[in-house]
Amino acid sequence: MPRDRATDDATDLYTRGHNALTAGDYQEAVECYSRAIRLRPGDFAGYRFRAHAYIELGDRVRALNDLDQAIRLKPDDAQTYADRAEELFAQVQYDQAITDCDRALKLDPKRVALVALRGRCHADRGDSEAAFRDFAAAIDADPNNAYRYRLWRAQLHLDLENYTAALDDATTVIAADPRHAGALALRATVRQFAGDYAAAVADYTATLEVKPNDPLVHLGRAVCRLLLRDYVGAAADADEVIRQLPGVVRAYEIRGNCRKAQGDLTGALADFNEAIKLAPGAAVPYNERAGVHYAQGRYAAAIRDHTDALKRDPRSASTFNQLAWIWSTCPDPEVRNGDRARDCATRACELTEWGEPSFIDTLAAACAECGEFDDAVRWQEKAMDLVAEPERRADYRSRLALYEAGKPARAAGGA
Repeated sequence: MPRDRATDDATDLYTRGHNALTAGDYQEAVECYSRAIRLRPGDFAGYRFRAHAYIELGDRVRALNDLDQAIRLKPDDAQTYADRAEELFAQVQYDQAITDCDRALKLDPKRVALVALRGRCHADRGDSEAAFRDFAAAIDADPNNAYRYRLWRAQLHLDLENYTAALDDATTVIAADPRHAGALALRATVRQFAGDYAAAVADYTATLEVKPNDPLVHLGRAVCRLLLRDYVGAAADADEVIRQLPGVVRAYEIRGNCRKAQGDLTGALADFNEAIKLAPGAAVPYNERAGVHYAQGRYAAAIRDHTDALKRDPRSASTFNQLAWIWSTCPDPEVRNGDRARDCATRACELTEWGEPSFIDTLAAACAECGEFDDAVRWQEKAMDLVAEPERRADYRSRLALYEAGKPARAAGGA
């Protein structure tokens, strides 16, 4: 029987394309598959495999076009629907991805990974109820890969601020594999958002033992260490982030705050200057640099930075409060401005629906600077009603005594 030369050549090209794909030579794979397709244009596999090469090359448009053509040629192939579903998910086309998951599962109901992928689509499009349903089904049906589905579910719980449930899922994975870096990092993040900073630091540290020098893990640990006032440790983590990723603004902010807390105002100023250079449209670095200016006695510069921050975020209650505090309590009488302070403090309270005691405390100081001591006493008492910590109440009480005596509040060193 005579051989079909075109078939033989196409088969050889497929083999070469597969070898190139496996070896990571994606451009060669595309060329081989393209030549094979020209020889056998009705073979869906050429399009499907070329799509994989295009994905690796970052050419998502051509990849999706090839998967579309493969499905047109063979509309009953579950794997191609699965491939397209994953690519659609990557391209944030969740509704279409869900449709492809459903089609593939109708053809092959045993593809549990697609149930989980559908869950991720539901999660990202905001249908958490459907997402949880899919994740639970995938976990029950595929114990060997349940750890992966649990981590996706844990991330959804974290996004919804269900910290206890997120912690349970991450801990279940860690119990089965104590060195699972992804689970350790996720649990660290959950604990960080839940406010358990010491436990978060322990998990971030455990993650780094498994996956050394991960800059994002160092960044998470730096945040927690800063909140725990471990300034040396937080600065060391920030140094590592900056060494690997010098464009991360948050790392400079953290290191600047550490340096400021340790009395290195020059170093702190340099860090906040760099943060502003990297993110000139962000409000936070301006507010943080303002704090350094204030500590250096450069009150006008502090006000300028807070004002610049407010231009970038006109609804920042914190910035309104900081301006109000300077204008209420600044040691320099040339800087104080009671009317401006009262206006800013009132706006800060309005933006937080009168629920933040520190802002109400500032409003009391502003009223006192205006000579309105009855209002100052009233607002200070309201601020005290909202706090329970003994140290904080004592601080507020000290200012209440001043207002009751008809005296305004002054920052340290003030007149």
